[in-house]
Amino acid sequence: MENKGEIHSEGSKLKKKKIISNMIKWVMIFGLLLFACIKNKEFMYSAFVQVKVTPINKIVWCLILSNLYFLAEGCIISSMTATGEKKLTILQGMSCAYMCAFYRLATLGSGNGIAQLYYYNTKGISVSRGTGMALSQYTFQKITIGIMGVLSFFCLVISGETKIMKYYLLMLAGVVVISAICLFLFAVTVSEKISQMVINLGKKLIKPEKKLYIQIERGEKAIHSLQEQGRLVWHNRKLFFIVVILNILKFACWYAIPGILFTEEYSVNVFLCLAIMAVCNMLGCVMVAPSGVGTLEFVFALLFGTIIPHGEIIAAAIIIYRLFTWILPFIIGLIPATFLKKERTI
Repeated sequence: MENKGEIHSEGSKLKKKKIISNMIKWVMIFGLLLFACIKNKEFMYSAFVQVKVTPINKIVWCLILSNLYFLAEGCIISSMTATGEKKLTILQGMSCAYMCAFYRLATLGSGNGIAQLYYYNTKGISVSRGTGMALSQYTFQKITIGIMGVLSFFCLVISGETKIMKYYLLMLAGVVVISAICLFLFAVTVSEKISQMVINLGKKLIKPEKKLYIQIERGEKAIHSLQEQGRLVWHNRKLFFIVVILNILKFACWYAIPGILFTEEYSVNVFLCLAIMAVCNMLGCVMVAPSGVGTLEFVFALLFGTIIPHGEIIAAAIIIYRLFTWILPFIIGLIPATFLKKERTI
């Protein structure tokens, strides 16, 4: 009884620390945003004016693309859960994806995985299997972002778009880092020897009495769940093809949003903007920040600034992009987060 009390107390402390940590992150972000808006109030006013005058047909397209992302995500979740005894419908997969989007923004990334496991558990999927599916899905997402970013980088080089090439070294560095990350994730997913070697190395470097050692042991269990689910995906050619294609399509939907906003007024096309956006997300993925806050905006302004002459137009595009990839999914995700009912716990 005493041990249970200690565990409960420790869990409560960790929960409080996480809440405080998230509050501090949000205060810092809002503080920085407020400072930036006050410091550049005229520029920000111009950006919001541009948002206001954006043609309604472009807003509608952004709305469609935003939700097509979650349709594809729902199909992925439904397809991956079909490998077990409990399959989620596409609608349930979408509901799960939107709820994760709500917690991703609410916790700045830290609650996304937990939200997905909780949703799975309410639908009768065990924690171990849910962990494997969530990690497998995360791995495929990261690898897809990497592949699309690397291919887009080479397409930009071949296209001869000279203005953007002044950031060649920055993009090349991103290609090298994301390639290393993707290879590592792939190796850990398919090779038990490599994953065990990484775990053993971590155990040697960290003393058993340290709290981080417990995290390594938990990570070992998570990796085994990942490999178990990963093998189901790798060995099922039809499922593998579906997951890969849907991942590419869902990211293409979001990556196309800037192209929708910039075409007609400027001498650019959707495919060029899509390639630049893929590189932006690749670079944003390897730069450290809570939930990628600020990193994508930075590289977005940097790379699109080479082909779009007006800064306020770029700022308006960033605001609209975040509106449809963060705020709208957050609002929709509030519905399943509020009304989700637990069927049974495993």
